[in-house]
Amino acid sequence: MKNILVGIIITLILFLGNSCNTKKEATFYNYDDFETINTDFKLESKAVVNGKLLDDFKCEKKINDVENSIPLSWSNVPEGTNSLAIVMYHYPKKDDKTEINSYLLLWDINPSVSEIPYKMANNPNWFMGSNKDGTAVSYTSPCSHGPGEHKYTIALFALSETPKSLPKSNSVDVDLETLMNAISEVTVIDRTTLTFTDSNK
Repeated sequence: MKNILVGIIITLILFLGNSCNTKKEATFYNYDDFETINTDFKLESKAVVNGKLLDDFKCEKKINDVENSIPLSWSNVPEGTNSLAIVMYHYPKKDDKTEINSYLLLWDINPSVSEIPYKMANNPNWFMGSNKDGTAVSYTSPCSHGPGEHKYTIALFALSETPKSLPKSNSVDVDLETLMNAISEVTVIDRTTLTFTDSNK
């Protein structure tokens, strides 16, 4: 009986230990590994010229913790797309892709939509996640302070459906990892990106 009890205790300790270790593991995505399937699927912005972000769209003024969003437009959404999602991200440390900041998180965009005008990312026709600091539902404008050029990427996902794990409302609780985990639950029909740089002079 004593040996059985000891065995049960050891089993519980091992089970709980493994559970704790699992919770501590962070999911890592190398966002640059995605490939565009349909080369006609294009993402553009009037705020980006020759690969650089125009000064008028940098360091937007916060009003109630909300900033004006970048204008975006796209074309040739792939056939079979039932939902669109957008993420904008930046690696703050050029040689360390384990750290990543997000600046725009949108989901449940109808595939008939082809643009988001300036200041209009927070639109009632789709949903928005948290800003870079996780303090508000908002876009975060690039405002690079470190030396040299800083690379930013906006990714547009064409999805088979809106991930069911995402809320049907704006939510500050939806961060980049939450949105990417949700996207992994459905079929990514295609993905296209717009990359630009911002520099601090």
